[in-house]
Amino acid sequence: MNSLIATSKAIAILSFIIGTILCVTQLYHGGLQFITIGFLFIIGATTTNLASLVALIFYLLGRTRNKLELAKTCGLVITNIPVVIIYFNILFKTPCP
Repeated sequence: MNSLIATSKAIAILSFIIGTILCVTQLYHGGLQFITIGFLFIIGATTTNLASLVALIFYLLGRTRNKLELAKTCGLVITNIPVVIIYFNILFKTPCP
């Protein structure tokens, strides 16, 4: 279970970092190539984060001693949702060159 917690944290943090880099790159350079890469990344990151979250919830609902750590990790994974929404709003309200 500790590997699930560590892996889920790493997935959430890497998704945030890569998403931020793609958003900043799109804002700086513009163009459709980064939007395409960004959408593909969002699909992959959403699938991976969702699978991780489902596994964490199953462990959280089961008999385990690490409920607090699992809940914290679920919170970390869930915090990526508003970040993606904010990035979408920024990108769609920013005119392309």
